[in-house]
Amino acid sequence: MEKIYVQIPAYRDSELAPTLIAIFATAARPERIRVGVFWQHGEDELLPQTVLDNPNIEIIAVHYSRSNGCNWARRELQKRWNNEEYTMFIDSHHRFINDWDDRLIEMYKNLQSKGIEKPLLTTYLPPYNPLNDPQERDLNPLKIYPSSRERGLLIYLVAHKIPCWSWLRQPVPAQFASLHFIFTRGAFNVEIPFDDTIYFFGDEVLTGLRAFTHGYDLYHPHYVMGWHLYNRDNTRITHWNDHPDYDQRHERSHTKMRDIFLGVETHDLGTERTIQDYERWIGNKLLKC
Repeated sequence: MEKIYVQIPAYRDSELAPTLIAIFATAARPERIRVGVFWQHGEDELLPQTVLDNPNIEIIAVHYSRSNGCNWARRELQKRWNNEEYTMFIDSHHRFINDWDDRLIEMYKNLQSKGIEKPLLTTYLPPYNPLNDPQERDLNPLKIYPSSRERGLLIYLVAHKIPCWSWLRQPVPAQFASLHFIFTRGAFNVEIPFDDTIYFFGDEVLTGLRAFTHGYDLYHPHYVMGWHLYNRDNTRITHWNDHPDYDQRHERSHTKMRDIFLGVETHDLGTERTIQDYERWIGNKLLKC
């Protein structure tokens, strides 16, 4: 049986438990799924016993004061990959369509049958509202576009609805990756280890570049696979709310990405394609000085 390793970096998020329950409740074959959770939480933030008793959920718990950020948590989870055929990266605030596991594997294999050796399915999922769910779920899939720059560096992305999506019969080629939804082969975990020196903004652009240079072809699912909670009000606390060194962490990230985009630092990049190949693919320069 083909297995899926689902990775969730969770930081002080009250939606974690509902997300974990939804993963298994909506899967076609829940027995094929193993979930790793890097749970950064406070003493009074608890999970229900039904979640703790699930043998397919592995929880690595640390106090939030010891956290070094989301990509640090992602890297720790990657180290726990156990040779599952597939891996999925999500956040701790999601809902899913029924049979999401069968549908993703089917999409992935259909792309492979068309000659795509290393497909990577990724998207910004449309939003849900935990106070009025599922009534407010949007069924329109999204495509990711560049949004804006900081000191010349392309690090901000935005999503827009895919027009006429109901006519589509296969995934849509994508230029950028979303770190709240990636589904690809499990070997991604050793080919592209996350860099814990990259703090937050820009990590998605960098991940898309790294995947592309390692020979991955990015695609957006042609119909909605699930939903994501964008509104942080009353559901979770951000890392920078608890850690006062946001400016220093962000500056370190910015400097590191600038060196990568300039080609000064290349050890994180693959050799199957170049930075220039990726810039041609996205139709944009990663850095405009």
